[in-house]
Amino acid sequence: MQTGNARNDSVIRLQIDTEGYDLDQDLKTRIEDHIGGLDEYMDSLDRGHVTVSWEGGTNEQTRIRAQVWGPGHKFEASDTDWNATTAVDQAGHKLATQIRRQHGKEISERDRR
Repeated sequence: MQTGNARNDSVIRLQIDTEGYDLDQDLKTRIEDHIGGLDEYMDSLDRGHVTVSWEGGTNEQTRIRAQVWGPGHKFEASDTDWNATTAVDQAGHKLATQIRRQHGKEISERDRR
């Protein structure tokens, strides 16, 4: 199920899909804020895709799979937790770490020139 795009002020056009998951507005807003707002670390990021699903059989947990990309860059992260908000926060943190690391490398390379 596709649930639409992120806030209008986000530079990252974010597509949010679900697999057997009833996505409420609070979780959608958290995804838009935490993952759709990652362009603050790298301006060239302009698209993203997040899938929210159930994992784990009888002890079902929320799984968040997220990708963001732009020209020359693609970052991916996922997290699974019993608390959906925690899974979003952790996936967003993993993406932010990757993006900041890459951005730092690019700044270092540019400074060496």
